[in-house]
Amino acid sequence: MKLRLGPSSVSVRMALAVALAALASLAAVPRGRCDAAAAGTVVRSIFVNQNGGADFKSVQRAVDSVPFGNGQWIRVHVAAGVYNEKVVIPLNKSFILLEGEGRQQTSIEWADHADQDTTTAATPTFAAYSTDFMARDITFKNTYNGGGGGGGEMTPAVAALVSGDRSSFHRCGFVGVQDTLSDMDGRHYYEGCYIEGATDFIFGSGQSIFQGCEIWTAPAPASSSPGFITAQGRQSESDTSGFVFDGSTVRGVTPAYLGRAWRGYARVIFYRTDMSGVVVGPGWDAWSYKGKEDTLTMVESGCTGQGSNRTGRVPWTKELSGAELAKFVDLSYISADGWLDAQPR
Repeated sequence: MKLRLGPSSVSVRMALAVALAALASLAAVPRGRCDAAAAGTVVRSIFVNQNGGADFKSVQRAVDSVPFGNGQWIRVHVAAGVYNEKVVIPLNKSFILLEGEGRQQTSIEWADHADQDTTTAATPTFAAYSTDFMARDITFKNTYNGGGGGGGEMTPAVAALVSGDRSSFHRCGFVGVQDTLSDMDGRHYYEGCYIEGATDFIFGSGQSIFQGCEIWTAPAPASSSPGFITAQGRQSESDTSGFVFDGSTVRGVTPAYLGRAWRGYARVIFYRTDMSGVVVGPGWDAWSYKGKEDTLTMVESGCTGQGSNRTGRVPWTKELSGAELAKFVDLSYISADGWLDAQPR
């Protein structure tokens, strides 16, 4: 098993995003804003149906039709079906609402993967680099390890990469095996989502709340070792990033750690989450930071279920006071400026 979560992947990702923006327009482009002109009102809808009878047959073609520097909400509605394509929301196309007809009815799927010539950052089936993005009722799936050509080999294969500030996902699915959801940068909200994987399948340096989500541990090809749900990348004490799971569930078929530290100040909080017996006793792994666990913030509070038994937990998990915990579980942790309320209903 070869994990490729290094800084080079992030650098390549940013370079690709900037290149897309530069090729698209030579003019200065706004990075998105929360103003009255874009406060939750959809001004245009674009329809996608691979069977015809709509504006486009391809999701990417629909995204391409959105003007660069867009400043008003545009809905891209995708009819039921499996859309076999890679989709990119470029840096300078903000205020896109991507909408399916249910996460079990509408899905975007591809089978890219990391290898000697391909970084993890180049593998996503879906990538959103813009600010002010929203998705609902749709699934993003990387099929490489799950029967789409993986041949049983375990390798990074991202289903969705999120790298823009003020992004939210409602009732969406994220399906893969390794590195399923690349929650990289910015403030993000996941509500009622389904996230499936085996190794580091929620990873990145995002400042994100996962509310009422279903976390599912999937079988890992060619591996009998426990998996890892999270790999968070907070890099310093002043870094505001972290993953917060509130009112969620952890289920599955493969034993897994709640997380391991991708960076030296990793922060992950499980709050009021119901955990089945798939959670292994130690709960957490310091990974490359063994002996430096005092800078890690791994928290479990108010959790239930067999997997929440902390008798065998590692001794370095953190206990937060009620006031400290409230700062993270309240939506103000990600939306103090009100951006979440300003998105379309």
